[in-house]
Amino acid sequence: MLRLIALAFMPTVSVTFGILVVAILVFPAATSDFGRGASLIYGAAALSVALSIPIAWLVARQMLSRRERRLLKAGAGIDHALPH
Repeated sequence: MLRLIALAFMPTVSVTFGILVVAILVFPAATSDFGRGASLIYGAAALSVALSIPIAWLVARQMLSRRERRLLKAGAGIDHALPH
């Protein structure tokens, strides 16, 4: 599960950051002053990382197949599911 979260984390951060930057750039008053605009974009970067952790977890849960979800809930590993 952690591997899937790590796989989904970077694209989720990128999309979240892009959405936040577009939202900042919509307001011309926010970027008219360089200091204010830079602070808002740095804040958007930090906020996108913080928001992407739970979003990446949700994406990873959706990436699991139905069988893998059932095994994860049962606490069984993949080795236990394969017939020997």
